[in-house]
Amino acid sequence: MMRNPEQTIGNLIDKQGVSFIASVDGNGFPNMKAMPPPRKREGIREFWFTTNTSSLRVS
Repeated sequence: MMRNPEQTIGNLIDKQGVSFIASVDGNGFPNMKAMPPPRKREGIREFWFTTNTSSLRVS
């Protein structure tokens, strides 16, 4: 059993070299994009990413 699941999951997140971000467009179709790891994270529920302003994720 994990002693501290949030810390264990956070450590796994911090060691990853790529993140996959998914969203759903206005017609209900999924879009997925590989991105660098989060610039910042707060716990395991809030992640901050950087992308171009022309990205689908901006809108």
